[in-house]
Amino acid sequence: MAMGLSILQPYALDIALGSGFVSILCLIVAVAALSRSARLKRKFARLKEITSAADLEMVFEDTKDAVRKLEAKLREAEERLRELDEALQSKVSTPAILRYNAFAEVGSDLSYSVALVDGKGDGVVITSIYGREDSVTYGKPVQRGDSPYMLTEEERAVIEEALHGAPQTRSTAQIS
Repeated sequence: MAMGLSILQPYALDIALGSGFVSILCLIVAVAALSRSARLKRKFARLKEITSAADLEMVFEDTKDAVRKLEAKLREAEERLRELDEALQSKVSTPAILRYNAFAEVGSDLSYSVALVDGKGDGVVITSIYGREDSVTYGKPVQRGDSPYMLTEEERAVIEEALHGAPQTRSTAQIS
């Protein structure tokens, strides 16, 4: 056995340096492993604090319940909005009036037509014709933007204005 070790004796310094290098390398790996282990322990401790404060499954179930309640409220709000939109369609939104000179001998725009219609075009058009000797006021029912009675040009224009919001540009009409 002494002979076996004597063969290694000339390489003793190399073996010692190699062993030292391997030891230092092992020390570096051990420090890195301890550092990583410490980080994992800190993360685990934080996770443990969270689970001790509130059960994660309970938090998840509570969140799901809250989302379900919000979805139900959203559906209710959408339904209510649809109902309000339908109700709004049956209300007179913007009445329109058109004044005009019905007769050439009367010098002012004293005659008028007023349309009171909802979003569907249902309602009434009221017309007042002013003359020197007398004045006449009458109303005509309006259904879907038209009437079963004959409409004048002014009545059609004021109905269009009430339905679409833009006044119809045209010259003053003369009715005779």
